[in-house]
Amino acid sequence: MSTSTPGGHAIRRRPRDRRATILTAAADAFARAGYHGTSMAEIATAVGISSAALYRHFRTKQELLGHCLMSGMDATVSRLEAAAAQDASGHQVFEELVAIALELRGLPRLWQLEFRNLTATHRSSVLIRAVRLTGYLRRAVRARRPELSDHDVELLSWCVLSVAVSPSYHRQQLPATTFTSVLDAAIVRLLTTELPPGGTAPGPSRPAAPPPSPEFERIARPERLIGAAARLFNTRGYAAVGIEDIGAAVGVSGPALYHHFASKADLLNEIIVRNEQWIGLYTSRALAEGRDAREAVHLLMESFVGFALQQPDLLGTTVSEVGHLPEPQATRYRRIHRDGILNWARLLQTAHAELPLLEARILIQAIGTVVIDAVRNPRALGHRNLSGALIAIGDRIALHD
Repeated sequence: MSTSTPGGHAIRRRPRDRRATILTAAADAFARAGYHGTSMAEIATAVGISSAALYRHFRTKQELLGHCLMSGMDATVSRLEAAAAQDASGHQVFEELVAIALELRGLPRLWQLEFRNLTATHRSSVLIRAVRLTGYLRRAVRARRPELSDHDVELLSWCVLSVAVSPSYHRQQLPATTFTSVLDAAIVRLLTTELPPGGTAPGPSRPAAPPPSPEFERIARPERLIGAAARLFNTRGYAAVGIEDIGAAVGVSGPALYHHFASKADLLNEIIVRNEQWIGLYTSRALAEGRDAREAVHLLMESFVGFALQQPDLLGTTVSEVGHLPEPQATRYRRIHRDGILNWARLLQTAHAELPLLEARILIQAIGTVVIDAVRNPRALGHRNLSGALIAIGDRIALHD
């Protein structure tokens, strides 16, 4: 933007919305390529300014990431606050959540993947906003289900959030009104789920075992390396973990990893292959044992929830870190993942013949997000019967049971 002086010289003026434009471009870039895969120069180019101009607004890439998240969450909280003030029943809060989640579709994925890269100050600021956001959801759930315990209200509020933000994790497209209608209906069904009573007491603990022999350790070492790497990648992120970290977690030197895996990327690929194998196994079992489509969908829910609770690091690493694979492996995984979602959607469509396939895919993605988010959420993991609750919620969304 520029104006002219009496002498004819152009004076460039900074657009009033330049900061907002930067935040939008940066959020898109971070969501697409990740924090470590995005440079300030790339963001500056996307905005159409120089890197020097970008640094006048944000001193570091880490600071810019923090403001991207806080800006999006501020907009969300503000709109939920307005919705709550207009409708005490909570209905408008849920509708507004879906609307803004579709408008800011990349924000939830950015939050999940890049929260760990924030400064301590920005992490605290984002968490404060998250508390406010979920507070509006808890009050809305309480208005709809006054008979529930505080633990059940909190779990349902997190699950509502997961359904609303699930489009952030896929690229399926629907007309805006249809997309909103599918997600709104899924939330309504979720909110009417009859949650099961508390779970059973834990079984007896395993007796102490003698120290493993050196021979067994050698045989088991590749599996121990896979498990340790999955835990570290899931908690710290692939880029922040070195081979020395992985080796130290199993009591060997970092270079010992190369006796079993060609590289750190090869180890990541093995983790993702293990995840695919688990999913393939329980999908085949559900189809073989189910007496009809509805029962097969229910068996899939039971198996998926059980797998997610037993192997959260395998699942979490697959969800968050696949972008670090070499392109051939990443492309292969995305194809297998798409095919798996499509097969589950077709099974759901068989149980509901009137359900369009694309809407079935949206519902499967929403259920997957509910389960994956829950097993990675310390607040949800404290629920007295998380497994039973997630199965009931998944059945309710998918089968209307």
